[in-house]
Amino acid sequence: MTALLQDLRYAFRMLIRKPGFAIVAVFTLALGIGANTAIFSVVNAVLLKPLPFDRPEQLVKLWESFPRGFGTVSVPNLKDWREQNTAFTGIAAFQSAGYSLQSNDYSERVPAATVTANFFDIIGVNPRLGRAFQQGEDEPGHNHVAILSDALWQRRFGADPSVVGKSIILGGENFTVIGVMAPSFRYPSRFTELWVPLDVTPALRNDRGNHFLFALGRLQEGKTLEQAREQMVTIARRLEVQYPDSQGGRSVRLIRLDEEIVQNVRPALLVLCAAVGLVLLIGCVNVANLLLARAATRRREIAIRIALGAGRRRLVRQFLTESVLLAIAGGALGLLLAKLGLNALLVLAGGVLPRATEIGLDVRVLIFTFTISVLTGIVFGLAPALQNSRSEVQGALKDSGNAGTSPQRSHLRGWLVVAEISAAVVLLVGAGLLLKSFWQLHRVDAGLNPEHVLTMSLSLPPAKYATSDAVNVFHQQLLQRVTSLPGVQKAGMINFLPLQQWGVNGDIIVEGDAPYGPGLAPHAEMRTVSGDYFQTLNIPLLSGRLFDDHDRPDSPPVVVVNQALVKRYLNGQPPIGRRLLRDDGPLTIVGVVGDVRQSGLTQASQPEVYFPYQQAAEAVKRNMTLVMRASGDPTALVAEVRSEVQHIDPTQPIYNVKTMTTVIEESVSDRRLNMALLGIFALLALLLATVGIYSVMSYTVTQSTREIGIRVALGARSHQVLKLVVGQGLLLTIAGVLVGTVGAFALTRLLASLLFGVTATDPLIFVTVPVLLTLVALLACYVPARRAMKLDPVVALRNE
Repeated sequence: MTALLQDLRYAFRMLIRKPGFAIVAVFTLALGIGANTAIFSVVNAVLLKPLPFDRPEQLVKLWESFPRGFGTVSVPNLKDWREQNTAFTGIAAFQSAGYSLQSNDYSERVPAATVTANFFDIIGVNPRLGRAFQQGEDEPGHNHVAILSDALWQRRFGADPSVVGKSIILGGENFTVIGVMAPSFRYPSRFTELWVPLDVTPALRNDRGNHFLFALGRLQEGKTLEQAREQMVTIARRLEVQYPDSQGGRSVRLIRLDEEIVQNVRPALLVLCAAVGLVLLIGCVNVANLLLARAATRRREIAIRIALGAGRRRLVRQFLTESVLLAIAGGALGLLLAKLGLNALLVLAGGVLPRATEIGLDVRVLIFTFTISVLTGIVFGLAPALQNSRSEVQGALKDSGNAGTSPQRSHLRGWLVVAEISAAVVLLVGAGLLLKSFWQLHRVDAGLNPEHVLTMSLSLPPAKYATSDAVNVFHQQLLQRVTSLPGVQKAGMINFLPLQQWGVNGDIIVEGDAPYGPGLAPHAEMRTVSGDYFQTLNIPLLSGRLFDDHDRPDSPPVVVVNQALVKRYLNGQPPIGRRLLRDDGPLTIVGVVGDVRQSGLTQASQPEVYFPYQQAAEAVKRNMTLVMRASGDPTALVAEVRSEVQHIDPTQPIYNVKTMTTVIEESVSDRRLNMALLGIFALLALLLATVGIYSVMSYTVTQSTREIGIRVALGARSHQVLKLVVGQGLLLTIAGVLVGTVGAFALTRLLASLLFGVTATDPLIFVTVPVLLTLVALLACYVPARRAMKLDPVVALRNE
């Protein structure tokens, strides 16, 4: 311990003696360690921490699977799953919803979840105040109870504990508050602020074709996921035999809840982990080069210590102590940078990352930072320590302070430069691929014109709008008022706005087609529209007509389809007048419109059927999104439209108020985040690599002063000196670029799932990045080379 304290004191004195070196080294390491700490904080919260539920490893998400994919479950199937399995202690169900919370003549749309009574028992979480739902409270007539989130409790009720037991108005009906959840609980969505029991009507209890529930089960003690999967598949086969019409081709898909939550972000996070690792590697290489350069000025000191009896192990320990001390200082500064970086990251990615509220610098992150700091100190300090401890005593004592460095040190610094350039190439290629992918994404035709379009959602509560006529009157009045506003060109409504990740789909059969096997009938997305919806978004009419006032509930059912449906299911035959057969009767195609990217820019347009508003079911029409095309700034209309809504119904809130441009931007927000973060790390790597090659070449010029002076004295011209210095740097750069290009070719295949419209071996990127990096390296070499060109041989030789 005494020897360690001596080493620490000596290391501290040596760093204080050279504050410029210490500051540069610490800041370089802080960038790498800070980036790693920030990304590890995200990985820790999203991938490593167990879910904040009781025994989360037992929680399993259950989906109904079919030949085209998988989806939600129907009420009768959920009932059979519950009754026939022995692998789960229970299966809960839920769906996303929303309620108008009314108080003091002010209404607010609150994101909610309707859940079965056993939902909180399955999750294993109890309210912080009050109680959870009890058995039977999801039965009709007993389900007017509610549990609040902590955020809603704080915002609307002033954190008043006495709210438990009081009545609130949700959707025009009275509900009793029975509990308040802890701040950390936001399942099933980070936006969820309210939980109410699921209201299952008698019609839904017998409708196996209506799939709308998400199912969540808890495994029995001792049961594995594979055992549960085998049993649920057996149950699905049994149901397929019993109900061939609705269950044909259907099975069950199981996935652990913690895996299901993070499966979409895991690849990107792992790529970012590799990226920040490369940034730290480049930082370590730079500091190692600094230590090697600094060692040249300490040759006499090292030789004296060896002459006085210091062994090689003792010297290595001293040098490692200095490097670890530097790294710990860099780690401390890196924590500060990580904190600042996380604040910015949460602003950018709060809506993209799951469990974003749990991201922070906790004890595990602090341990990680300390560990990586120590390891970093050892990594970048070991090679210089071993190299410096080999000093030849007599030569070092005879040499002056400006003596040149050994060939071994020069070669080591050269290899380190090659390593950091290689790492920079890999990062720059990855960032270039994501950048080109994002550019390709923005070139995708969404099938509509988002400019000057404002959108907002409305949900009419059944208690107040009990009939289809009441719903129709509200929406008709709203469209009339909105279209008469100054600055509004067109307006319409749709039940599911384009470029979202949700909607309704179902089977359709083209009249005249041969019978289809179970689960193999044509499939299409279903949308309900009213007013001038297609004209508002500039969705082109390709043939036939759009809906008009003649398409009433008592007129023959009609639909408009998109081009994708015509190409896939009508075999090139004229679509107008053809009929689509469904369980509720035939539908006549009266028009064909262009394809719209309903599920996002990365997803190809799917076959789609549009229904006229007047012929749609009452439940469908309650939840609509208003779209308006303005002649100017669409956001200027928000206050006026809200006023018109309030004029019709003072208690009706609007929500999800966004421009259509914002909707498109949000649909690619995850890809923008990946591109931005990897781009930042790549630019940081480029900066560090540039500094690295500059410092090496600058040091080489300093150490080669005598040689350059002799060359100039013997008649070497400026361009020859320039060629000598730049040539050395260029040789290192080319070696690094070649190694990095090979590495990028192998590693960027891991980016394939994050790319769109670009291959992982895109030739343009693999040519542009090496050329760019070579030009930057040449510039970094030119600065010290220019200094060498101006060297006065008399002064250089006199100094030697």
